[in-house]
Amino acid sequence: MRRFRELIHNHGTGVSLTTLLLSATLMLVFQSGPTRGGFGELGLSIVGVAQQSTAWVVGGISSTIGSVSELGNLRSDYEVLLEQLLEYEAAQQDLAELRQELQSLRELLGFSEQLETRNIPARVIGKDPGNFFSTISINKGRRDGMQVDLPVIAVQDNGEGLVGRIARVGATSSIVRPIFDSASFVAARLQSSRHEGLVSGGGIGNNVLLMRYVPEGARGEISYGDVVVTSGMSEIFPSGIRIGRVRSISSQPYETSLELELGAVVDFSRLEYVLVIVPGSDDSSEMNSRIGNSQ
Repeated sequence: MRRFRELIHNHGTGVSLTTLLLSATLMLVFQSGPTRGGFGELGLSIVGVAQQSTAWVVGGISSTIGSVSELGNLRSDYEVLLEQLLEYEAAQQDLAELRQELQSLRELLGFSEQLETRNIPARVIGKDPGNFFSTISINKGRRDGMQVDLPVIAVQDNGEGLVGRIARVGATSSIVRPIFDSASFVAARLQSSRHEGLVSGGGIGNNVLLMRYVPEGARGEISYGDVVVTSGMSEIFPSGIRIGRVRSISSQPYETSLELELGAVVDFSRLEYVLVIVPGSDDSSEMNSRIGNSQ
């Protein structure tokens, strides 16, 4: 008796269905005998309901299995399309970068061809952003004609600007000391008023350029945004290379000269290519009037 109850409890649905089908079968048997009528019709009804229920269950299971399979296919297609979309976006990004790089190279080479001075294009291969580019590495070295103290310029926004000078030379690469370095000094002049001074860097981690020793009497002739260029009064930098623009003017009561704060014309954060100027040509006057005339 106990086992029978456990059987009913564990397999109640199956037992009920079996009982129902057995009852229907018995009624059909009675229908085939001499007594026809109520029992036979009831048996047929029960069998019909059982068949319909079974068909509905089987159909539902088949439909569910089909839906699950279709959902799996859709998910697989979605993942494939998503991967293709990501690959397409990456390709588009690479194409945009290649176009930008090509434009930069065209601008650099076009400017290089216009210079009558000998120059060597080079690619920036390393910089130290933590110290505001205390050093910059380029992919040209001794075998390419690099020498210590050669001036380095960059071309950005259709104009040139001073980057610095070669500090160390290796066989295949060189180190550039940028104008922001506190040990960098450049003889300079204001392009419009022609007053001269000395430009130095603000030191490591500082993107300030200072132009000192400008005569106090020049204050009325200096305006914010005035361009400062190399004066050529040194053996390193030829004249006429743009350095920066005036951002502020200051002086101390006991001093007889002005101190100008400059903003560099070169954006060092997006520096990719440079030109190394090699002396030896007739380039003593304003870089052949080409460099320095571009505002």
